[in-house]
Amino acid sequence: MRSGPAKDALAYAKWVKEDHRFAGVLVQISPVSNGHAFPRLRLRYKPSLVQLEGGISHLPLLEPSIRAIPLTPSQWRNRLEALNKVNDCSNGDLNGNCILLDVRNGYEWDVGHFQGAPRPDVDCFRSTSFGLSDSMVSESDPLAAIDKEKTDVLMYCTGGIRCDVYSAILRGRGFKRLYTLMGGISHYLKSEGSAGWVGNLFVFDARLALPPPVFKPEVKTEACKTQAFLDNSFAKCYICGSKVSELRHRNCANLDCNLLFLCCTACVNQLRGCCCLKCTSAARLRPVLPGHQRYQKWHHYREVELDRR
Repeated sequence: MRSGPAKDALAYAKWVKEDHRFAGVLVQISPVSNGHAFPRLRLRYKPSLVQLEGGISHLPLLEPSIRAIPLTPSQWRNRLEALNKVNDCSNGDLNGNCILLDVRNGYEWDVGHFQGAPRPDVDCFRSTSFGLSDSMVSESDPLAAIDKEKTDVLMYCTGGIRCDVYSAILRGRGFKRLYTLMGGISHYLKSEGSAGWVGNLFVFDARLALPPPVFKPEVKTEACKTQAFLDNSFAKCYICGSKVSELRHRNCANLDCNLLFLCCTACVNQLRGCCCLKCTSAARLRPVLPGHQRYQKWHHYREVELDRR
């Protein structure tokens, strides 16, 4: 990921794609309304971008036949519409021959997801275990008890990387009909708009969540918001369970907790930006941030507190 002026980002992408090894790489950009999404440059060696229990070095990720079959955004939209038609005609029961699998964390689903996708019972991708249990019944595993040879599994994530990795694992577990959204949700929103999508897209940078119009400006923001808030199954305050006014997480004001959570305005004010009553009495308590600002380093708030004394 890179943050900078659009012309420089595009120039960098062009330079990378001039190397024949990366000519087919899908480059995606999205705007930042205020400053850099990545204010600091940090170079670190990591064996892999995706971490899973047991590692992924043994997976044949460079073998296309092992990974899920990629669907273009338009193909994905067609599959979604067909799936929703079947579900509407069957009183909400899932089609036994097709299942929609969100390969992200539960908190990402909480601000936006494709209609019909169950919330993943996952707090960290590293611990994802869909389809790995031999148990025939599991409320937290949407792949439990399905026919591995006859059921189409439509997998999606933010940019497609997690799906590529996890589909290789599922292939090794005997799942035959695996499909993934090419380029992930971000590519879909840019190509197809918000059709079949509810809410915002969670992103792992200072922006935290992006509404569909960011990717496709002609999409109406108000229409997206209305659709999201009519759905009572998500976008709820983690503390009191009421609907939140904005689909964006905040960090707990207690530095030593720093939990990322959704919160309504009333609970933000009552708990002074904390996620629970216990955190309000923490030693290293940061101020309540207005709007959707992100916290700075602790020394910034410590110095302000010392000045007040």
